[in-house]
Amino acid sequence: MYPKYPASALKIAGFDTDAGLKRLSGKRDRYESLLRKFAERQVGTVEAIRAALAEGNTSTAELEAHSLKGAASTLGATTLAEVAARVEMAIRSGQNPNVALDDLSHCLAVVVEAIRTSLP
Repeated sequence: MYPKYPASALKIAGFDTDAGLKRLSGKRDRYESLLRKFAERQVGTVEAIRAALAEGNTSTAELEAHSLKGAASTLGATTLAEVAARVEMAIRSGQNPNVALDDLSHCLAVVVEAIRTSLP
């Protein structure tokens, strides 16, 4: 099947790197590249969600949360994906997403820092 990398091969706090690598057919260079891009592009996602909500644009806010959830899941950031899903569901159901957004902001910051620290 896919090559199994030893746990010491790539460890990033908040990530199941084996799962992420498996989704990318074991292509470590590609995985690391996607992690770096994720850290660059997703860092402003919570602010984008908040801005969309402030403008009354719930569909854009929900799409931002959904996209973050999918990217995080693909890369193996399970907890981040779960928190993004809570934000997405809160927006979709018309609930106040502020607490979930605060959680998402913290979780995303931790994940981005872990990527930047692990992959300089």
